Amino acid sequence: MTRVTAITVGGSATPWQNLGIPTTPVSDGVAYARLGDVALRIAEALPPGLTQLSVSDCPTTVASLNGLLLAHTDDAVLPEIATAPNSFSIRVSGVDHVVVMADDVRATCAEIERVSGAPLRRVKEGERGVQGFHRWGSVILEVVERRLVDPLSPTGAASYWGFVLVVDNIDETAAHLGPDVISAPKAAVQSGRRIATVRSGAGLGVPLALMSH
Repeated sequence: MTRVTAITVGGSATPWQNLGIPTTPVSDGVAYARLGDVALRIAEALPPGLTQLSVSDCPTTVASLNGLLLAHTDDAVLPEIATAPNSFSIRVSGVDHVVVMADDVRATCAEIERVSGAPLRRVKEGERGVQGFHRWGSVILEVVERRLVDPLSPTGAASYWGFVLVVDNIDETAAHLGPDVISAPKAAVQSGRRIATVRSGAGLGVPLALMSH
């Protein structure tokens, strides 16, 4: 079954290091960080934002799924856990989910199922509009209505938005980083779990949230 092996983002590795996610340079302008069984690939030459997912075991090898860029790999570069420059490291156990924005959630979910073989696990309709959920390995793809997430973004093909990490130390992290960098942890939609949002001022260039187990 299709699984996510790496997430590619554009921009500098420095903001990720400052946040407490250690990175390891692997080539000129490219660094990796380990997010459980998924690698974070940070490429300085790319514009800020989540640009591509690397996947393995996908039954088809399309480069773009309704606008979502895919790289097909046997495995990902998973560096050893390094030490953050500021000596504080967020203990990341994995990627909970990646958010995909789409004008037509059901059509995008149908294309995800056709290309990847991953069935639509559930559809949720409510005040946040229509949401569809697939699982690629350890990572959930959450497909949401673009107009409710980023109404100013261009309509058309689906696009990646941001992602959520599962961490062991959400209260310690929030206390260390402070309210200017991350919001106070609050109850998540998932029962019994808590979530905190990293503020745009952290300079990651991609929406990121941290969630407890």
